[in-house]
This record gives sequence, C-alpha cells and structure tokens, in this order.
Amino acid sequence: MMSDLESALRQARTAQQLWARSSLRERLQPVANLRARLAREPQVLADVVAAEIGKTRFEAIGTEVLPVADVCAFLCERADEILRPRRESLRGTMPFAGHATVRHVPWGVVASIVPWNYPLLLCAGPALNALVAGNAIVMKPSPRAKNTVAAFARWLHEAGFPAELAPVLDCSDENGRALAASPLIDKIVFTGSSKTGRAVLNAAAINLVPATMELSGFDAVHVLADADVKLAAAAVTFGVRLNAGRTCVCPRRVFVDRSVAAELKEQLAQKLSTCELLAPMDSQTLIEADALAAKLSALGAKNLNGRTTGDCKKALLFSGDAQAMRAAEGNFVPALVLMEVADAAQALQEESASRYALGASIFSRSLEQVMRVAGDVPSGMVAVNECVAPAGEAALPFGGAHESGYGVRGGVEGLLEMTRPQSLAFARGNFRPHHLAGEEAEALLLALLRARHAPGIFSRAGGWISYAIESVKWIRGISKPRK
Repeated sequence: MMSDLESALRQARTAQQLWARSSLRERLQPVANLRARLAREPQVLADVVAAEIGKTRFEAIGTEVLPVADVCAFLCERADEILRPRRESLRGTMPFAGHATVRHVPWGVVASIVPWNYPLLLCAGPALNALVAGNAIVMKPSPRAKNTVAAFARWLHEAGFPAELAPVLDCSDENGRALAASPLIDKIVFTGSSKTGRAVLNAAAINLVPATMELSGFDAVHVLADADVKLAAAAVTFGVRLNAGRTCVCPRRVFVDRSVAAELKEQLAQKLSTCELLAPMDSQTLIEADALAAKLSALGAKNLNGRTTGDCKKALLFSGDAQAMRAAEGNFVPALVLMEVADAAQALQEESASRYALGASIFSRSLEQVMRVAGDVPSGMVAVNECVAPAGEAALPFGGAHESGYGVRGGVEGLLEMTRPQSLAFARGNFRPHHLAGEEAEALLLALLRARHAPGIFSRAGGWISYAIESVKWIRGISKPRK
C-alpha cells in the first residue's frame, strides 16, 4: 500500500514533468498573481504568522510578507535573464569545431524542510525559486508553523500553481526523516540547527541527494575604533530585539575596540534596559534564556542591563571574556555577549574560535578598514554599519560556511541553486577525422598546444603555422588507403 508521503511525491513528479515543459512566462504568471495579492491583502497572511509564532503584525509584515513580495518582484524582473541559456564555442582538439548551449534545467522534485522562526519567508523563498526554475516543491513544515505553511500553499494554488506541484506534507518529525531519506526527491532545502542538519544530510546521503543547508548562526559584530558608536548600538539593539532573538543572523557576540568599549556598553545598557523585545519570549525560549544567563553569571560575565530571571521582555546583555563567548555559542535566544579587544586583529582571532559563519556586521567609518576586516570574516553575509537587515534582500544570496552550512537562498545564486547546468555540444558539419586518430597525430596536438598556450604572440603564431602544416600532413596520412 502506498503511503501518503510516497503518493504526494509521485503526484509531484508527474506534475513537475508537465510543469517543466511550460514556458518561463507561464511559470512567472502565478508569481505575478501572488505578488499582487500580497499587496492587496498583506494582513491576511501576517495575521496567520502573528497568531502562530507570537510575532506582532508589524514584525510579520516587515520581516515576512514584504520580503516575500520582494522575492516575487525579483523573479518577475530577473528570472528570464538569469535562466537564459548561453552559447559557448567549441575549440576542438583536431581540425574541427562547433558550439555548445549551456542551459539550466530543474532538479525535479525539491523537498523543503521549513523552520518555525520565519515560516513564511523561509518557506516562500525556496518554493518560488524552485517553481520558477521548473521544479515541484514539497513542503514539510515545522509542527510549530504548520498553519502558516498551509496558508501560503493555498495562496500558491489560488495564484495558479497546480496543487500537486506544491503540496504540504504532514508536519511530524517522523515524516521529515522519511522525506529526507526518500529516493523520490531530487534535492533538499533545509533551514534549522546544525544538529538536525547533520541528521538530514545522513539520510539524504543514502540516495546521494544534494542539499542546500542553512544552519545555525552565532553572528559576530565588529565595532572598530573609528565606528559610529551610537549607530552600532542602535543597529545591534534592533537585531537582538527582532523576533525575540529567534533569528539565524541575530547579533550574538560583539567584539569592540577597547577605545570605544565604555561608550558602547553605556549605549547598549541604556537601550536594552528600556527597550523591550518586539515580542515577548515564548516559554521555551525563556527557559533557555534564563539558563544561559545563569551560566554566564557563574563564569563571571557582567550583566549590563539588569535583566532578571523570568523576564520574557528583555534581552540578555553581558560583558565577558572568551570563556563567556564559548558558553554562549549555539544559543537561540535574545542574548548579547560583549568582549573588549585591543584591535581588529584580535577580534578576528577571537571570532575564528567559533565554527559558525552565517552572518556578521562591521561598524567603521573607513571603507578601507571595512574591506580589510571583511576579507578575513568567513561569514556568507557581512552587513556594514547595520545588522540583520540585508538578510531580507531578495537580490542578495544568503548562506553560510562551516558549521552554518552551505549553499544559498536568494538572489541570482539562489535561483540557480534550483537548477543544474546541462551542456549541449554540437560539432560542426560531418568532418570527423579525429575518429581515426592515433599516435601519428601527436605532432598535431603538440602544435595545437603551442598555438593556444605558448607565452608570447610570436610563439603562438608559430604554433598556428605548425598546426596548419601538421593538419595537412595528418589528413593526407589518414586519407591514404590502408593496406
């Protein structure tokens, strides 16, 4: 008997094969329809997100609905340019050549394992990219965000995407494990913790299914000696208050030059003593936040904003050393640990102690300083004089390295992630003397190598002359009747 999962995947496969044969213009029309509806009725989806996740409508619109509309706009405006096949010339190794077309073909059935913290944005981005590229997308929501994903799927279907092409699966963890291990999928998009990501990859490895993995973050903020400290404090405060700290690129560790450390501490302490989180922590986040605060205090880190145990409306703000940084690693709560450093070099050295490399921020008035520090920051996204905000830009690729995963969503690269390149090579004419080539063609190949790659224009010109002579000799040789 066929399971519900297998049935959904087989139906998606059938729908995808038909969908891939449609024109890009046809695939983009539902995207345009969705974009228009998001503009007309933003509160509808925002209210679903707010009710399910505990965000304010303000946050739901600003961090989920509006960025999804931006993704729609990006695809409508840029997908044709990005997915357009390109022509390349074939140079050949014998006296013939031709041309090739390199095109971007869909993977087939893409499985998206959707997280709960930004369930609309992190579901919609990969889904729209996959569908525009010609794939089917099967969505496995978190149990904590199943209503949001179901609502978005309904909007997809009502916009014109076939229902079988974009189904929502059962939200259970067991179903997620079965999906990752299924031979009926062609690619996985996963957003979540590094621990769960490893389990997904282990399951996918059975069938050698490729994956885009956006995993945990432990974002570093570099406040250099010449930084606008008020701006840095405001940006960091914004970043840690957003979504109660449950943001993959939330600022979590701040390396500040000793010369401006006192000013930054004062600014952050004032802001995070009086400014509440945009939405209170849920019960589980509060438990984790209190546990982290106790751990940091036990290590001698200093509580800078006076937050007390059980306060679900205030972020954690601690000043500590490298040991405190290690203790905070991997947390998913609204917590900042600030460390004074002698200079940017020490900050980079301290940052490298962690394997997380998703996002980072650099605050400086000097472009030269920013570029120098950014060159040594491993993160996939570096915000300059800002925190978090660039992660929502539709035109930018977003992804990490090391413990934070690999592959990207968003931008040109995010759309291309939903395709694989296929080369179609066409030889010119019917002349195929190389089919008969053997050791006698060695001189011809040596002449060609020199013609193409010898240093200096005269050496290459000599190579082409030799190549022409050797070509004639070789063709005459293979044209003689064999005894």
